[in-house]
Amino acid sequence: MQYTVVGLHRDSPLVMARMSFLAKAACDTLGFVERWCSTYCNAGPGTAHSARSNTWLYMISLPEKDDISMKISIITPTYNRAYTLPFLYESLAHQNGDFEWVVVDDGSTDETVEVVMGLQRKANFPIKYFRQQANMGPHVARNRAVQESIGELVGLVDSDDTVLANALDLVWNAWKDIPANRCENFAGVMGRCMTKDGALGATIPNGLSCLDVSWRDGFYKYGFTEERTPFYRRDVLRCYPFPETPDLRFVVEGVLHREIGRRYLLRYLNEPIRFYRVNGFDGLSMRPFRQLAGGRRPFYLATLNEDIDYFSLAPIRFLRWAAQYSRSSLHLGVWPRRQLADVRSIRSKLLALAGLPVGTALYVGDRTRDFMSK
Repeated sequence: MQYTVVGLHRDSPLVMARMSFLAKAACDTLGFVERWCSTYCNAGPGTAHSARSNTWLYMISLPEKDDISMKISIITPTYNRAYTLPFLYESLAHQNGDFEWVVVDDGSTDETVEVVMGLQRKANFPIKYFRQQANMGPHVARNRAVQESIGELVGLVDSDDTVLANALDLVWNAWKDIPANRCENFAGVMGRCMTKDGALGATIPNGLSCLDVSWRDGFYKYGFTEERTPFYRRDVLRCYPFPETPDLRFVVEGVLHREIGRRYLLRYLNEPIRFYRVNGFDGLSMRPFRQLAGGRRPFYLATLNEDIDYFSLAPIRFLRWAAQYSRSSLHLGVWPRRQLADVRSIRSKLLALAGLPVGTALYVGDRTRDFMSK
């Protein structure tokens, strides 16, 4: 059995190395790994910490090649969305190709289980249903769904969205059009979204149907900043799970895209593949900002620390993120001195300092609204 070791250092990006199970013993012999913790989602030996390098190691089992038995897995975390799941089901029922739908119920208290069981009885494609005993957040549910999936590609589709006609064929054909000798350099395919007002986001230049770039280049150079739909290789997602801590109920998807984008390219599509429901009354975006601050701050901090070289391409966006960094930090009790200490370069510190007044004003506004709503 092989494992992937993902090392996360306090001051450096994720780095990866593939090794055999016997390498654990070698690490122990060298004194590099000092202690092993509980297993990650029952999928591997767990995590270890090295005080010598201030690095956390996550050991995650790599999927066996024969474990992939279909083309695409659609994974959907859901919480009290029994009334929207049938719409997503209907959109999947009209798809062609070899796919499955993996639903992870994040502790719903409505009729979700009965609805999914009814859909399972009439579906002409596999539907897997798993239930979390408590509401732990969509990022935890997505991690579970990835572990349970068997598709070569895994598409992240929310429970209140739908998949457009022929979307899965489009994704699969785009993926298979990548030359075999280049596939290892690609994490997957990224499709556009559509709302009632039309397709979201910038189009690919020069009339191209697709573009092969890193996530950062796509985001900053080509302006692919709006909501998109990723279909990642399953083995890549298993190596880059969403972070899980007991007090973290939400993680920005951009954290995942940034980590994967450090190593892999994406094939961006010009065609929309998902209908995106904007700002539903029960969506995360409707929650008070303080409830989302823990999942947002790591994204803003990573942006200031790692993407500052792209500042000239999106100065207004960076200033907004600097303000949001301050705002989310204050909600978590991280005061200005610590905020500046967590930002590394001089340029990033100056940007964080520039965002502090607006971020503080937004924080005060949040607290005022919270007080008035009591």
